[in-house]
Amino acid sequence: MLVTDLDKQTEIYLADLLAAENTTSTELLKTLIRDRWLSLQSEQASRSRQHKEVIATYIRRKSYR
Repeated sequence: MLVTDLDKQTEIYLADLLAAENTTSTELLKTLIRDRWLSLQSEQASRSRQHKEVIATYIRRKSYR
């Protein structure tokens, strides 16, 4: 169980989101957490690919010398 205190403005945002999404706060929170987690996984994979590309470029340049 998760209990949190929200300020008035955040409560308004939450009410607007719940109405627009036609969902419960529990389902909305689960969706937001899942979406953020997936985004984080994508960011980590992208950084890993970039790191591998930098290493490959370094090795190629080193082998040409």
